Amino acid sequence: MITNTVTQNGANLAQPEFVDHKQAYVLFGLTRSHLYQLWGEGKIRSVSLRQPGKIKGRRLFDCASIREFLRGNYAASQPAAKEEVK
Repeated sequence: MITNTVTQNGANLAQPEFVDHKQAYVLFGLTRSHLYQLWGEGKIRSVSLRQPGKIKGRRLFDCASIREFLRGNYAASQPAAKEEVK
């Protein structure tokens, strides 16, 4: 079993698999509107939990897909390595 943990001040803190928009803001700094935009564009994954017959539910965002998105943007934003001139 693989466990996502982050060490902070010597303590292992388990990382959640799914978060709501408030937790996503705390963990990743992404606002609710930005999360919905990314989800609508298919850049991150999300799931809606709603009981049958109910209008309202709860949308949770997949942390792994958010991390993948952020890593992809990080790599794309880094300057290309300069070639060494001889």
